[in-house]
Amino acid sequence: MGKSRGLGLEKLSAAQVETLQHVFAHRSSKEIARIMGVSPHTVDERLRRAIRLLGVQSRIEAARLVAGNTSPSAYQPLIYQPSELAHGSVAPDEETALSGMGQTGAFSIGYPFPTNARPINTHGLRERIIWPILIAFGTIMAFAALYAVLLGLGAMLT
Repeated sequence: MGKSRGLGLEKLSAAQVETLQHVFAHRSSKEIARIMGVSPHTVDERLRRAIRLLGVQSRIEAARLVAGNTSPSAYQPLIYQPSELAHGSVAPDEETALSGMGQTGAFSIGYPFPTNARPINTHGLRERIIWPILIAFGTIMAFAALYAVLLGLGAMLT
């Protein structure tokens, strides 16, 4: 990165720097908007202006530039890394939430909806395949039970 790119850092507003730090932490525009209490469009506009001021091509380059110049000792690669792996250890109450429904082991899956302990979707491929199958199976069982009840009522009334 040349010196011309580093000259725009002092022109960035505090909100733009904070937004770029969230980008560096692998957050989407919607997540950043929710954290900062603004709309996703505002987040995108802040990023566009920051990119223009810094003279870079993408939000990732801008985030790297800001992270490299604001805290040079903190290095974090811009690749997806689940929060369980990034921090190295999981808190005990968080462990229960991550394992899903209080179970641990090979067959534990998380809830298919957000909870207080897990507000964002962190499901892997296994959970994304298993949940629709479980929902379809439950629906089939419910209709089979309803059909059995209707057959029983029909038999009683005839």
